Amino acid sequence: MQSTKEKILSVLISYIKDGVNLDNISLSTIAAEAEIGKSTLYEHFSSKEDMICETYKYLLSQYESILTSDIESMDFKGAFIEQIQKILTVMKDAKVLMDAIMNSHHEAFMKFDQSIPHHMKHIQEQMDKRFAGIIYLGIVEGTLEQKEPKPYIKNVIQAVVSGLLYQYVNKEIEISEDDLCELVFAHVLQLLK
Repeated sequence: MQSTKEKILSVLISYIKDGVNLDNISLSTIAAEAEIGKSTLYEHFSSKEDMICETYKYLLSQYESILTSDIESMDFKGAFIEQIQKILTVMKDAKVLMDAIMNSHHEAFMKFDQSIPHHMKHIQEQMDKRFAGIIYLGIVEGTLEQKEPKPYIKNVIQAVVSGLLYQYVNKEIEISEDDLCELVFAHVLQLLK
């Protein structure tokens, strides 16, 4: 069962994902959709801007949960592809949100506090550890050799992965998701060898 705060955030998330300009949504409308009184909104948020900022923090936490959820595959390729699929899930959802941010002039987007960049950095650090563990699987299996990585290889791999996934999410390349994951894996494997 959702808490009152989660109900409010869910309403805002649905508006954001539908591309609705939040400037045009009143607090009364948000309260009615969350099935609460307007005064209850103020028990959880100091302003509309605070509510919007908290919504993005909430989504970031959800994305972190997806990205860091347990990997079921116990082999190198399976674990790598499973993690790429998690990233794709988040990227597809986040694209809708980013489009909404870019199409809105709401001042709350300019007032994000420093917790958001810190949270994003923390997620990136977790992803670095996750992929280090996946690469270790490749070494244990004998698919990869344990050796000193080439200079900047991490940056090159990140560029290849993020570039291909970004193009897929933005419908710049026509390929099935399964074929995309295979393509990403093949290129990363080549870079690691």
